[in-house]
Amino acid sequence: MPDLVVHDDLTSFWAATQQLYTADPVRHTVALSVITRRLTHPNPDAEPAILVTAHEHGELLGAAIQTPPHPLIAGAIPLPLIDDFVAILHEIVPDLDGVSGDRTTAEAFATSWTAKTGRTATESMSMRLHRLTTLHTPDVPGHATLATTSDLDVDLLSSWHHAFAVEATTHTPPVDARTVIRRQISQGYGHLIWSVGCIPVSWAAASPPIQNMSRISPVYTPPQYRNHGYAAAITAAASTWALNSGATTVLLYTDLANPTSNALYHRLGFTPVLDATELTFTQPP
Repeated sequence: MPDLVVHDDLTSFWAATQQLYTADPVRHTVALSVITRRLTHPNPDAEPAILVTAHEHGELLGAAIQTPPHPLIAGAIPLPLIDDFVAILHEIVPDLDGVSGDRTTAEAFATSWTAKTGRTATESMSMRLHRLTTLHTPDVPGHATLATTSDLDVDLLSSWHHAFAVEATTHTPPVDARTVIRRQISQGYGHLIWSVGCIPVSWAAASPPIQNMSRISPVYTPPQYRNHGYAAAITAAASTWALNSGATTVLLYTDLANPTSNALYHRLGFTPVLDATELTFTQPP
């Protein structure tokens, strides 16, 4: 029977789990991003994270983290311990409203959670994680520039951030886009804008390298500028920025419901790593 430990602070959780998460940084890219951001740039107004580890005979077996209002990140929970994690999490966060991770683990957690709580689980996003192998830069008219915290850039990107959220991530809580953009740029994210002449037509962002790994998100082109290759061009530019910033691994998630984007990233040199899902828990009617 494993010992489940609920951690009061992220520092102790990271001390316990660092080796686990960094042993497979690609699989745990989201958890590593969340942990690194909270440790490096703590936000005193942020709700405390839910942090749980499982141990047996002094050995770490698994871990889970949830930062409200986002779903639980379950990718580090071993399948045989799903029910154990569900039991302890139900005690400390009975109103947990979602889970994310590789499809096998997230679905197993959702099955156990709904059996225990009587809630229903609905898939809010079906994703595939890709890793860049060899970048194939497309020949597309225009050029990329790195955004700054100027009002001009922040106004543009915050409006596109809102449009992207409305179109692609309706299941996520609303955020202050201007604050997000300014904070990310100040924290070293690369927000790149593709322009044709003086007209901005597409945008992609890449995270600063963590464990030599950078993840691209989002990629957005306004509807009136689509079908011209701009999304491919700005994704290639963001990938180049990430590599030049020290990343040896460049990742991105695609929405499996969008075959066009999946084909686009394949042509650029991205190959599938794993399928992932995000599931939302709701009370039955």
